[in-house]
Amino acid sequence: MNMRIGIGIGTLALVLVASALSGCASKDDVAPVDVEKQAFEDLRAAIVEAITDPVREAETIRLVGVLEEDLAALRSNITARKIHVRELNANYDTPRAEIEAYFADVEAEVQDHKRRVSGSNRALLANVTPEERSAIAKSHTRAMNAAIKTIQSI
Repeated sequence: MNMRIGIGIGTLALVLVASALSGCASKDDVAPVDVEKQAFEDLRAAIVEAITDPVREAETIRLVGVLEEDLAALRSNITARKIHVRELNANYDTPRAEIEAYFADVEAEVQDHKRRVSGSNRALLANVTPEERSAIAKSHTRAMNAAIKTIQSI
């Protein structure tokens, strides 16, 4: 009798854990890239609300687009790099010099992307006053965090 109770409790516990875990895996989960797109749209909306000068507003929104394009190019390159590294790793006959040359190219690409993204972000922030920067800070931080999460999800 005690053995049946133990098995029953164990089965019940297993069902409860499975139910809890299946509840976490929702079909409605939003992809990181979609969260990033929405965060950048929210940043644009915050810019429109915070900047009263139409010329600077338009330029700042353009700079948000440039930053988004730089981040999209970075994501694309990371995806391509991962595929190429897998190909190099799968081919045991790849000469060491070829692998080292590839990683040197990757390092140069990383530095170039770092400069471009940093430059775009600095240009965006330089185009706003300290008061406007304060007004858009939360949206800007959300957009940048979303971009980082999207990159990390690759």
